[in-house]
Amino acid sequence: MRILPQLEQVPLTFGQTIYNAKAEIDYVYFPEAGVLSMVGITGADKPIEVGIVGCEGFAGLPLFLGVRRSANMVIVQADGMARRLNAKHALAEFARGGSFRNAVLLFAHILFLQVSHTTSCNRHHEVEERLSRWLLMIRDRVTDDTLVLTQEFLSWMLGVRNQAVSRAAMTVQRGGAIKYSRGTVTILDRTKLEDRACACYRTMKSHTNGHGRSSILKKLPSPVMPVDACVQTKRG
Repeated sequence: MRILPQLEQVPLTFGQTIYNAKAEIDYVYFPEAGVLSMVGITGADKPIEVGIVGCEGFAGLPLFLGVRRSANMVIVQADGMARRLNAKHALAEFARGGSFRNAVLLFAHILFLQVSHTTSCNRHHEVEERLSRWLLMIRDRVTDDTLVLTQEFLSWMLGVRNQAVSRAAMTVQRGGAIKYSRGTVTILDRTKLEDRACACYRTMKSHTNGHGRSSILKKLPSPVMPVDACVQTKRG
């Protein structure tokens, strides 16, 4: 494929900023492992996550929609590796049409569905359900049952106060689904965690798993790969 020589492999480090809000998108990032989080920033309000991306997709979608700056901050939620492509080369390949363009547009649809469900979930479901849903979505994209997560970071992701995160985590822990300690969450029983999660989890997962892997970048974990194909998951 024409763009393969232009791809650069880079590490993804927890807490790393990929794009700042309103900053120019200079590269498109295709995670091979790890998770990227799109975080909305609204004035003095606390940041809140609006979407996540693992090896089923990429970061930098606005570029292909004619917007050269990122509306949201994009940060690394879980360590891993990615390949990145210069914006100029990405746009040139997109303009040629074919499998790359088709896969980008398909991922745009899937990501929009995820964002809309996340918005509804944050409005209508209890914190315990949302926390369980979110932990499962992260776990589907990483290789370990132990997740490095601070209380402050979780409060950003769920859009609630630190105290609400702590109460929700302790409730889920008492049910035997997780072990919650300072800075980490370990999934002990996936089935119990799925039982606690709202229906949004299965709905969001089905949107990605309903599509086979695209041929967009045959040597990459390219859009759109089923979430289940990202990692060999451990079942609790």
